[in-house]
Amino acid sequence: MLPALKSGVLRSILHGQGAFRAIAVAPIRAGSTGGSAEYIPPKTYTKEERIEQWDYVNSVYFGPERDLKNFPNPSQPDQAPPVRMGIVPASWFEFFYPKTGVTGPYLFAGGLSLWMLSKEVMVIDHYFWEFPSFWGAVWFVNYKFGSQIKKYFSDQLQLKQDIIFTRPINAMKGAAQETIAKCERLIEETEVAKHLYLAKKEGVELQLEAAYRQRLLTAFQEVKKRLDYALEKENVKRRYEQEHMVNWIVSSVTKSITAQQEKESIQSCIKTLKNLSAKQAAVL
Repeated sequence: MLPALKSGVLRSILHGQGAFRAIAVAPIRAGSTGGSAEYIPPKTYTKEERIEQWDYVNSVYFGPERDLKNFPNPSQPDQAPPVRMGIVPASWFEFFYPKTGVTGPYLFAGGLSLWMLSKEVMVIDHYFWEFPSFWGAVWFVNYKFGSQIKKYFSDQLQLKQDIIFTRPINAMKGAAQETIAKCERLIEETEVAKHLYLAKKEGVELQLEAAYRQRLLTAFQEVKKRLDYALEKENVKRRYEQEHMVNWIVSSVTKSITAQQEKESIQSCIKTLKNLSAKQAAVL
C-alpha cells in the first residue's frame, strides 16, 4: 500500500497543479443491515494540503528528536569496500595484522581447515568437492566478469534512482523555477503599469492637442476663405465701377469732339511731331 501511495504522490508531483487522488486500497465498510458493503472512495488532496503533509512529515523525520548520531540516514557508498582473493573482504585480513602480521589470515584459514578435517567437522565425501568448486566458480566469474556485472547493476541502480528520485525532483525544481520566473515577470509588469499609464495619458493628451490644433487650423482657413471672398468681391466691384466710369468719360469726351476740332487736333499733332523731328536731326 505504501509504495502505491508514493507512486501516486510522485505522479501528482510530476503532473504539477491541481488535485490528485492517492492510489491506495479504499476501505470497504459493511452495511448497517448486513447487506452489501459500502465503497468509500479515496480522499482527494489539494496542492496546499499535499504541501502541508510534506512539511509535517519532514518536521517529524528531521526534527530535534531524531537521533542522527546513532541512527544516521542511510547512504549509498561511492565505491565497494576492497576485497582479497576476489571475494574475501580486506577488513577480515586487516583484523589479524596487529596480532599475527600479514601471514596471520592465511595461517588461520589453513589451521581452521585442518582442525575441521581432523575433528571431522568437515568430512571429505562425494559431496565435499562441491564447496570448493562453488567458491572457485564464484571467484572465476568475479575475476572474469565482475567489473562488467558491477557496471551493469550500477547503471541499472543509477537509472532507477534517476527515474524514481532525480527526475521528479528536477521536474519539481524546473516547475518551481518557471513559476518563480512567471511571478517575477508579473511583478515587473505591475511595477511598470504606472509608467504605462503615464505614457498612454501623454499619448492621449498629444492626440487631443493635435485635434485642437487641427480644429484651429480649419477655423482659420474657413475664416480666411470668407475674408478673401469678401475682398475679391469688393475688388471686382471697384474694378467694374472704374471701367464703367472710364468708358463713360471716354464716350462722353468722344461725343463732345466735333469734326473741326478733330482736324485741328490732328494738324497740331503733326506740327508737334515735325518740330520734334527737326530738334532730333539738329542734335545728331
